[in-house]
Order: sequence, then C-alpha cells, then structure tokens
Amino acid sequence: MQKTFKNVSIPKLPVLTTEEAIKQIKNNLNKINAWKNLSELIPKFYFKNEMKKTGMAGIFAASLELTKEGIVKVSQKKIFDKLMIKKL
Repeated sequence: MQKTFKNVSIPKLPVLTTEEAIKQIKNNLNKINAWKNLSELIPKFYFKNEMKKTGMAGIFAASLELTKEGIVKVSQKKIFDKLMIKKL
C-alpha cells in the first residue's frame, strides 16, 4: 500500500522579529531619554493591521536584549502594569 501526501501551503504571517525591533528601538533612542511606554515603540504597521501582540513581543524581546547590552533600562512598577523603557 502506497501513501500519498498532499501539499499544504501555509501563509507566512508578518512578525516583528527581535532584530527588526532592535533597529526600531535604536532609531528612536533620542526620543526615550525619559521613561516611555514600551508599546509606543511598536511600528504603525502592526497597529494598523491588528498585529499589536506580535509587535509587542518583538519590542519586548529587543528591549531585554538592549538592557543586557547596557543601552536601555526597562521598568514595571507592579505586575500587569505597563512596561516602561528609558535610554541609559
């Protein structure tokens, strides 16, 4: 008995990668001297196309990487509160 397989095409959805988000944050470093809400750094494309969650995930991952490198500082006052970012 021979099995046949059907080809399935899964569309690739656009996501904000960590690398793209790092570029986004670095391009806006001059605007984040004081504490700024992390969600304000999500590119407009992700807001307009209802992909805010992937935008936030990318920006958050990038902010952690830049914190590790000593470029920015991330803060949250209490659990489930907004995430804030500031240039060091």
